[in-house]
Amino acid sequence: MNTTDLSSTQMLNRIQLLEEQRDHWQDLAETDQLTGMANRHALERRTAGRIEGWYVVCDLDGFKSAQDMHPDGHAYGDRILREFADYLERSTRTNRGHSNDRVAARTGGDEFVVWCPSRHGARRIKRMVRAWLSHDQQVGASAGLGSSLEAADAAMYLSKNGAR
Repeated sequence: MNTTDLSSTQMLNRIQLLEEQRDHWQDLAETDQLTGMANRHALERRTAGRIEGWYVVCDLDGFKSAQDMHPDGHAYGDRILREFADYLERSTRTNRGHSNDRVAARTGGDEFVVWCPSRHGARRIKRMVRAWLSHDQQVGASAGLGSSLEAADAAMYLSKNGAR
């Protein structure tokens, strides 16, 4: 059967199916599979072309050593990453329960990034991140704030090295 043999209803059904498949594959390509958060690709796509905004780069403190020392090893590490991701997602919501154009992403390993349209919102998230401790109090977090990803990353490393 070729496309000339299809009715308009059948064509529309096929188009709808293809659009659903495309959306599914795009979701998979832009989602961190462990945490369900956006990944680096999604962060870049969602912030591309935005002139103003603030980045908060977050890194877990003591994560590798806690994971290496824990009897559950990588399974423990995965739980900590999901715990922090959930905390970060909740921290990015406004009082009305939505993200207000914020983007929270796991960009790799134990590093996360939040993009906010306002400096006030980014500063609030940075404070919340720095106050976080894992449920077993073995892992904490450092955060840096900047108007670019590079500046926020540099600020995070200064924070991690004690210049909070």
